[in-house]
Amino acid sequence: MWNRIWLYVYFTWFHPMLKWVLRRATGKCELLRICCNSYTKTGHKTKDIENALKTSKLRTFQRMVVDDDLNISEAIKYTMSIKDISPKIYPEFSSTLKASLRQISGYSSLVRDIEALKKEKYSSANQSHEKSLQKLWDLMMPNTKLDQRITKQWGELGFQGDDPATDFRGMGILGLDNLVFFAENYNGEARQTMIHSQHPTLWYSYAIVGINLTSLVYDLLKDGLLREHFYYTITGEPAIYHFHRIYCQVFTEFDRFWFAEKPKSVMEFGSVRDKFEKKVVGLLMKNDNAILHNNYTGMS
Repeated sequence: MWNRIWLYVYFTWFHPMLKWVLRRATGKCELLRICCNSYTKTGHKTKDIENALKTSKLRTFQRMVVDDDLNISEAIKYTMSIKDISPKIYPEFSSTLKASLRQISGYSSLVRDIEALKKEKYSSANQSHEKSLQKLWDLMMPNTKLDQRITKQWGELGFQGDDPATDFRGMGILGLDNLVFFAENYNGEARQTMIHSQHPTLWYSYAIVGINLTSLVYDLLKDGLLREHFYYTITGEPAIYHFHRIYCQVFTEFDRFWFAEKPKSVMEFGSVRDKFEKKVVGLLMKNDNAILHNNYTGMS
């Protein structure tokens, strides 16, 4: 409660007053001061620029943070015009703001693209979907031939029924894409994780858990908790590839977490998953750089 009151007071009274004082003292607006300052990491600068845009009284600036189709060139021209920033006096302003807007706008574009994959339902009539599913099997079970499309063999990969198509309902094709990316790009780690999931007493359903973790990473993205991670680790716009990499890391870390927790049975999955999610969110919110560090070399 007190934290909310402080934030309200800060952004309603203190922050605007501070900006006014600094502008009078330096002759520079907040965005210009940020762009002219030297930062050890680009991510810090992008974060400060994003906060400046969010807290601006101008809705045009506020929309720049959430616009997934932002015209960056026009946004820079508008900013320099409305803030009366001379390109001759401050030649670095345009390129600096452009770099940060690419990251900010890129995040919104990524959310849009991931949403589209999530909404795309798996269809057995779609040959692209079917090929991806077959590819998952071939990558994870290279020494075992799939007898037919609908078969109990899918249970070996941790699907619930004879037809995996029914298991992708919640996350759509995004759930399958994540599983395939993990299997294709980090095959050793993916297959090792699957082997772990078949433990005689600490077992869990590999594919079903994988789809569930897609939901977790999707929520982190949609809630903005991955913004700063991408600001600090990627130059330019984050892409679906980067989302997949986060997923692979989260899956691997969950596998470690599951065995460290030693649940009595798979029925405790919900509580272990919730505990794991709190840990990940805590790392993203408490880490100075908001980065999920890789704990094994395969994903460095």
